[in-house]
Amino acid sequence: VENPEMWIKANPNIGVTMDIPSMIQDFNADRHVPREYNDWLVKRFNIFVDNGEESFIDFEVIKRNNGRVDPESLRGMRCIGGFDLSQTEDFTSACLEFILPDNRVFVLSHSWVPAAKVQKDNEKIDYRGFEADGYLTIIPGEYVEYEYVYDWFVEMSRKYQIEKITFDPANAMRLVQDLQNYGFQTEVVRQGYITLSDPLKNVKELLLDGRVVYNENKLFTWYLNNVKLVEDRNGNWLPTKQTRYRKIDGFAAFLNAHSQVYLDMTKPVGGGSVGFISINDLLNG
Repeated sequence: VENPEMWIKANPNIGVTMDIPSMIQDFNADRHVPREYNDWLVKRFNIFVDNGEESFIDFEVIKRNNGRVDPESLRGMRCIGGFDLSQTEDFTSACLEFILPDNRVFVLSHSWVPAAKVQKDNEKIDYRGFEADGYLTIIPGEYVEYEYVYDWFVEMSRKYQIEKITFDPANAMRLVQDLQNYGFQTEVVRQGYITLSDPLKNVKELLLDGRVVYNENKLFTWYLNNVKLVEDRNGNWLPTKQTRYRKIDGFAAFLNAHSQVYLDMTKPVGGGSVGFISINDLLNG
């Protein structure tokens, strides 16, 4: 990390879309500020760090969730969608969440960002790398048009059985109306402790058990590592980001979907006959 000659190993676009003198200048300016230095480790060098007691999970937990599933093998399977719209000029994310037969969950996640934000490059995010890996779409202009998210769900519906699409109501009504007109069932997810605490705690349990599969999507990994918790006096949780530059949009879309999925995972399944045993039966057993 301290040797710029080695940086190309983690940044193959140096000399193509990345300017090494500017990187060195920025690094020297940020290296003595712990929070900024940690951002460099994560964003530029793919070295994940423990962000403190408020972190949702540490990177050792993230690494447990390294399973892989071929999305083609899930064709026709039921799933729940979720999306988190930006305030037009930032990241927008959507996902599908599947319950796998072994009771793991699979998250198919995608994000969009406007080209104007990429060109500013004031947050040192590897947009082009995420785009090259297929996790991110950089769209022309200065904001994310909701039609991109609409088209993604329509395309996914040709492969998978999307039973419901969940959403944060902020800035979402035009997209929701169009989704409903197409035939999707939608469900609002209020962004508060009462609505999100239980699914958030369930997500952490799944992550601790290594049961969240996302094919090691690097952008989704970054979202996970950026989440920290806010806790109220009753022990309820809400997610927030570590800093203004540590985006969690993809995680927010996943949590919206999981607010429905975790209910399906905990539904009791009947499978046997119901009988009656008296205390006398037990005593005489």
